[in-house]
Amino acid sequence: MTTIDIRELRQLAQAIRLETLKALTALGFGHYGGCMSVVETLAVLYGEVMRIDPGDPDWPLRDNFVLSKGHAGPALYSTLALKGYFPQAELQTLNQNGTRLPSHPDRLRTRGVDATTGSLGQGVSIAAGMALSHRLAQRDNRVFCILGTVS
Repeated sequence: MTTIDIRELRQLAQAIRLETLKALTALGFGHYGGCMSVVETLAVLYGEVMRIDPGDPDWPLRDNFVLSKGHAGPALYSTLALKGYFPQAELQTLNQNGTRLPSHPDRLRTRGVDATTGSLGQGVSIAAGMALSHRLAQRDNRVFCILGTVS
């Protein structure tokens, strides 16, 4: 990875932070800490590591991402918007009636979301199932999962 790549990833992370903070501020509540804790990981995965195609979010050869700590969904939404899955302006509709951006990721409502999550820990089994499915189909898709804990 070059210095330019690292600079671009830092800029993406900063943009994810900013868009997430704007969306949560407009909403008036949310899991700020949980969202901020995943920003750098999302920037690296979506900016450099994962094989994705925002124009074809169901591309069969794409890598998959599962946000097991669903309360950090606004950070994922900001990442997806910045990568072109949907307009950034839509971030301002977070958790409002009729939105495609509910408080926790929902793959049936949000373009680019691979797994519906909410309860902590359920994403691990979803990710394992995705990985097994890829292996059985003899595909080399990768599956990434971010976990969270409760204290």
